[in-house]
Amino acid sequence: MSLAKTLELHSENLCKLSDEQLMRDLALGRHDSLTILFDRYHRLVFSVAFRIVRDPGEAEDVVQTVFLDIFRAAAKFDPRKGIPKVWILQYAYHRALHRKRHLVANHFYRWEELETAIEIGSSRTLPGQAFDSMRLAEEMLGKLKPRQRAVVEMTYYEGLTAEEIAERLCESVHVVRHDLHRGLAALRTVFTKTHD
Repeated sequence: MSLAKTLELHSENLCKLSDEQLMRDLALGRHDSLTILFDRYHRLVFSVAFRIVRDPGEAEDVVQTVFLDIFRAAAKFDPRKGIPKVWILQYAYHRALHRKRHLVANHFYRWEELETAIEIGSSRTLPGQAFDSMRLAEEMLGKLKPRQRAVVEMTYYEGLTAEEIAERLCESVHVVRHDLHRGLAALRTVFTKTHD
């Protein structure tokens, strides 16, 4: 029998194994088992990760991390405590939440919100019209309340954290976050009214 045929039969046999058997084999060092688990569950892990991090590239990174974790921790799986699918989903939730905290700490979502607001404005501009994003941003910021504008500018243009802004404005972090939220909501409203 050729090597290719042997490998094909081996793969077919692996596909017939239950999740529990695959986990047991993986714990014993049979790394092919991870490929079958990945095929079975990578879409589900991606779906969970995407709902949490809201970015396809980041969700793909979470998927890779989850299956690497499973590979490393296979020996810790205890079938008496639950089924592999639930175990894998727990890794997916924990890793996705950990990634989201990292993204929030690095202002990923703040930049995403501002870019979305600008995209909404540009997508509503009629063909042939000149669109100057800096002029539009200045015009929209001019419609905010002074403190909301200050918080939005310090967040997006200076990259300051809520804590740093609170210290500069002698306000609480809660007030700063409230102003940022209200400011972004006002920007979206202004975009919608301006381009309807």
